[in-house]
Amino acid sequence: MITDLLPIIRSQLKRSKSLTRINVALNAEDSLPGQASGPLLKLEEYEQELLLSRFFTPDHEDRAACEPVLPVEGLAVDEMERLIGMLAAETLSFPVVQGVETGFCPLPEIVMSRYVRLLGLEFSVDPRAAQWIATMFSGQERYQAMALARRPVWHPFAMAALLVRCLDVMTTSVSGSVAKLDFLTSFVRTYRCEQEKDLIRGLSSLVESYRIEQEHPTYNPRLETKQAESIRSSYCDDTVKQFRLAMARELLADFKWNH
Repeated sequence: MITDLLPIIRSQLKRSKSLTRINVALNAEDSLPGQASGPLLKLEEYEQELLLSRFFTPDHEDRAACEPVLPVEGLAVDEMERLIGMLAAETLSFPVVQGVETGFCPLPEIVMSRYVRLLGLEFSVDPRAAQWIATMFSGQERYQAMALARRPVWHPFAMAALLVRCLDVMTTSVSGSVAKLDFLTSFVRTYRCEQEKDLIRGLSSLVESYRIEQEHPTYNPRLETKQAESIRSSYCDDTVKQFRLAMARELLADFKWNH
């Protein structure tokens, strides 16, 4: 199992990075030779993390890539430590690009260890949830769904039960999708829904708030421009809002809740 995970994670860690902002932080006249000679490894660990964490934070696709060889119950603590130890022993480096120049930068162990832990390999998927996922999804979608079901928000028993219930109603209504499961995971994490009634209340509140906003987008003409900019921010523009509204409505329909 660990030997199967090793090449997957290694390839993620060795992806090429554009590190133009690191030059000033390292105070190196020639960044690429400077990085190759190892001044990065001489910094304090917290400095190494500050410099490289934004480049080495796994995303959903990285987590899903591990699912084909990851058991439902996840890795045991000793297996996690063995995996990190094996990667640390390889003294990894990764390609860096600066303009037309290329070079290699050593990967500090603290950054590598952080990355592996953020993959969440030690978290389990509730067997009932895994069964529903196997029923609804296949291929890459199944791996993506399993990666979402493995997120820490679903780890406590009560939350796992809520996930199973949601997957149950999605399967019954034949409306399951990775996009909906992704939205559900983010929604539950953000609004801390612990029971079905909390989730339905939160989803219905979201739908209602968007309805009110559409009917009354501004309440003060003098603030209209500022409000419009806020409403259309890159984090929650009209496209994002429409997606969230569609997902909320679908979930409410799955639960047969009439707004």
